Amino acid sequence: MMKFSAAIVIAAVLLVSPAVANPQSEGLASIDPAVRDAVQKQGFGGYVLVEVRGKPVFSKGYGDADREKKLPFRVDTIAQIGSLTKSMTAFAILNLVREGKIDLEKPVKAYLPGAAEPAASTTIHQLLTHHAGLTDHCGEDFDPLTKEAELHTCMAKPLEFKPGEDHYSNMGYSILAAVVEQVSGQSWEDYERVHLWQPLGMKDTGFAQFAGTKPERFAYGYPPGKPRDDVVSNSIIKLHGADWNLRGNGGTQSTVVDMERYYRALSGKIPGIPRDVAAQMTSPRDPIEGEAWEGYGFAVRLDKNKKPYRIGFAGSDEVFMSYFGWLPRQDVFIYVVGNNGWDNVKPVISTVLHAAYKIAGITPDMLQPKKE
Repeated sequence: MMKFSAAIVIAAVLLVSPAVANPQSEGLASIDPAVRDAVQKQGFGGYVLVEVRGKPVFSKGYGDADREKKLPFRVDTIAQIGSLTKSMTAFAILNLVREGKIDLEKPVKAYLPGAAEPAASTTIHQLLTHHAGLTDHCGEDFDPLTKEAELHTCMAKPLEFKPGEDHYSNMGYSILAAVVEQVSGQSWEDYERVHLWQPLGMKDTGFAQFAGTKPERFAYGYPPGKPRDDVVSNSIIKLHGADWNLRGNGGTQSTVVDMERYYRALSGKIPGIPRDVAAQMTSPRDPIEGEAWEGYGFAVRLDKNKKPYRIGFAGSDEVFMSYFGWLPRQDVFIYVVGNNGWDNVKPVISTVLHAAYKIAGITPDMLQPKKE
């Protein structure tokens, strides 16, 4: 199950060095040796991308996407993005809000007639920000779960937390996927493809549908000390539609190329995501901890002046791990993906974040909350 919570996504406070004469060169120089070391010692396979004001300044693949066939990890390798899927579900909801078809403050039952209580009385906003009080999940990723069971069995589970408190819920985003399907008349995946992936040119992004894509395009997962994981879409297809433990909250696969286009649309560099929708997705809504806040599908960190300095999210099934991070004021973007266990990928992400902070000139004194 995708248990990579928003709290973990933004958990560690990075120790950032003071500004230097050439922060971009110094920051970038730290990446390659650290990632090469991760390849040698932990078998890291993945990709690192850093962009500054829309221009790539570091873009490099490491290790293997398929160890058995010795296929290297490339910029166009299709790999699982895990809970980054949630931001795409948030986009779908907000796009329907924009069309006047959904009200964020209305309860789920307004859009899913007959759905079970108590989850049916939670609001769309609460689900988007993980403040509905729901349990995290209704089963493991590949436990068969039909839409009917999601709406009538899973939603009938007692609330695990008090509504209004922040508790991460994969199930909440699967409920949102059901809302998207009910309101739009399309499957969740078809809605994403028609309204997000195709308009942005994200031609290698999908959930279960990758018809005609060559098998060697996909990355495999390598959990430490265990046999490799199958490509996630192969496992989803075997569920024959009973994939509601994943739909809307995880399981999507994409490439570095496509995720870069996603960032470009969110930041307004290319068309495809309406400006008001992008702003809703990336604005702080409800608190997580300290200066961290839930957005709609993303997590937002605030500086000591209570202004966003970092927007991002991570996804993991504990084997693959991906991180999408954006420093909006300096317009520095990073994307990291790896396939050799999240404990092995997290240090790589930390290294790249350190580099991004150095490039952006973000120092610890900027991030400490003001003393009231």
